[in-house]
Amino acid sequence: MNVPIRNIYYLLCYAWDHVHEGETVDVGSEEFSGMVDLFAKVLNEGVSRLISRGLDRDYLAVSEDIRGLKGKLDLATTVKRNLLLSGKTHCAFDELSYDVPQNQILKATLRQLGMVTSLDPAQRRRAGRLYRKLDAVSDVPLRPRLFRTVRIHRNNQLYSFLLHLCRIIYDNLLVNQEEGTAEFYDFREDEQKMGLLFEQFVRRFCERETSYAVSAPKIDWFGAAGIETDLRHLPRMQTDIVLRSPERTIIIDTKFYKNPLDRRYDGERVHAGNLYQIFAYAMNWAEGTQAGEPEPEGWLLYAAVGGEFDYGFELMGRTIRVCSVDLGQEWKAIERRLNGLVVDTEHKLAASA
Repeated sequence: MNVPIRNIYYLLCYAWDHVHEGETVDVGSEEFSGMVDLFAKVLNEGVSRLISRGLDRDYLAVSEDIRGLKGKLDLATTVKRNLLLSGKTHCAFDELSYDVPQNQILKATLRQLGMVTSLDPAQRRRAGRLYRKLDAVSDVPLRPRLFRTVRIHRNNQLYSFLLHLCRIIYDNLLVNQEEGTAEFYDFREDEQKMGLLFEQFVRRFCERETSYAVSAPKIDWFGAAGIETDLRHLPRMQTDIVLRSPERTIIIDTKFYKNPLDRRYDGERVHAGNLYQIFAYAMNWAEGTQAGEPEPEGWLLYAAVGGEFDYGFELMGRTIRVCSVDLGQEWKAIERRLNGLVVDTEHKLAASA
């Protein structure tokens, strides 16, 4: 599915809950030959702003030989090494330093971008210049555990978005250490990765733009009986997104396929497995509702490119909707489409109440 590169960026900004930060870099007026060009541009812009404002610092534990005293004296080491003869002591103290994990991640990512053979030369040169400006930061190997050591707080919130960006670059960069080159994996054709991204985008959009309570609960099989060891083999009914208000409950299952509908010789059909799934969700949720609670609706929401559809059914008293969002459109049209599906429907319901 050929989703435009800039739309991948906007999807990520929503998924990471950094919509505002995503708007600080203009990607809508520029064409990108590959995703790595876009990511490099955004990272370069962000690191440049951080350097202008001042990089984050933190106190690090330091243990070294110094003249005089500072912090805690390590008497045993001082005596053992005869440091007093040269007027020195061995002390342990905290020192304010730029050499913290968040800066190390930025520097390591800039270094790796310089290895990408397909990267736009202008962005590669800029990444190299920014890399050299981080001379007070150690050049360390980029590993997943390094990301886990970062502490984001109120004073360094600007790093959060950039570290998400560094992580997605790291996860999709194929590095050849022997040749010193790297290639970026274009994950737009990866249905599993894109499906997760689409789900996260829709969830964040509903959290930001609607007044629904948004969750993703597990649905129990209503009335299931049997011994415990047998019941464990029932498939899990784990929802993607559930929107709830006093008047409405919408169970949304998001889907990302190259072909959203099942194409047969006699026309297009909803994928049978998807329809059975959302029908089971709606039926079992309905059986567990209490008096006065709204009847659940089941929605299959597909990502699509090149067209949209919106079908509605009543199946055994359950409302089922099968609809899509065309991710090939301009981004504002995508937002309008989701507003039309979720937000406008919510407003119409409130007006009729």
